Parts: sequence; structure tokens; C-alpha cells
Amino acid sequence: MPSPLFLLQLTPMNTHSKEFLRDMFDYMRWGDRLMIEAARTVPDEAYYKDQGISFGSVHKLLVHCMAAQWIWLSRWRGESPTKLESHEQYPTRGALEQRWPLVHSAMIDFLGLQTTNSLARMIDYKNLKGEHFSLPLGELMFYVVDHGTYHRGQVASLIKRAGGQPAAISYHRYLLERQGQS
Repeated sequence: MPSPLFLLQLTPMNTHSKEFLRDMFDYMRWGDRLMIEAARTVPDEAYYKDQGISFGSVHKLLVHCMAAQWIWLSRWRGESPTKLESHEQYPTRGALEQRWPLVHSAMIDFLGLQTTNSLARMIDYKNLKGEHFSLPLGELMFYVVDHGTYHRGQVASLIKRAGGQPAAISYHRYLLERQGQS
């Protein structure tokens, strides 16, 4: 009889449904929009100031979040980017605020083209160090949502430290607002 570990290795990973991922992408877009709005409560000097946390400034961390979403979308499309976009390409709040909704739309459009089979398809990609990995598309899509959630907590802390008013951006809050209970 095969060991349980062997059976686990043969069992395909469950992937998330298209409907679930659409909800998660909507949550991510909602949270990103609220972060941008909260960042507007921070004066320019504090917004661009390096605070020694994560990517440094509120602006650099927000650009990182947007750029990470774009690089993952590029990988899902079969492209092999070797560099993450940075605050140098988006040096102002306005540049970031113009670009990010386009990234969200492109991700949602890409998801709209997917099927159950394509979400289970293995995506081969290299990270920025050139290391090769392979995971199912649906799992990578969920990872991008998770990555954003992680950094939104950091952004909230940076905004508060910079004298701004952070937004309440939990999934619970998203659900309540979506159902008109906020």
C-alpha cells in the first residue's frame, strides 16, 4: 500500500474556482482603492519619506503592490519579466493612481478568459533571481491576493506613522460593505 505522502504527491492540487477568484480580485481592488484614499490623508513630505519599514515610504510600498500585481499577470500570460517596476517609473501619486486601475482591469479581464481547466494549468515561471518554479494558475492568482493583504497591513502602519488616517480594509469589512451593512 502506498504511503499517504506518496498519495498526496499524486493528488492534483485543488484550485480555486473562477467565481471565488473574481470575488478575491474584487476584494483586492476594493482594498487597494481604500489604501490609495487613505494615503491621500498623508502630506507629501511624509508620504514620500523613508520610514525604514518594508519598502520605506508609503509611495514606494504602494508602487510595489501595484508592480507585483502586474508582474504576476505578465507571468500568467507566459511572459518572463526580469525586473519589477519601481517608484522610478511611477514617481508621483498621480502616476500610480492612473496606472493601478488599469492593472486591476487587466487582471480581471484575464481571469474572465479562464476556465476550470486553465485555472488548474501549471504555470512555469522564474522569479527575479532567475529561479524556476511551477504552480497552478489559480493558486498563483490567489497568492497575489494574499500578497496584497500582507502589504496593505504594512501600508496602514506607514500611513498612521506618517500622520494620516489608515482605512479599515479587512475582508470582513469588505463583505459588510458589499451587502450594504457598513
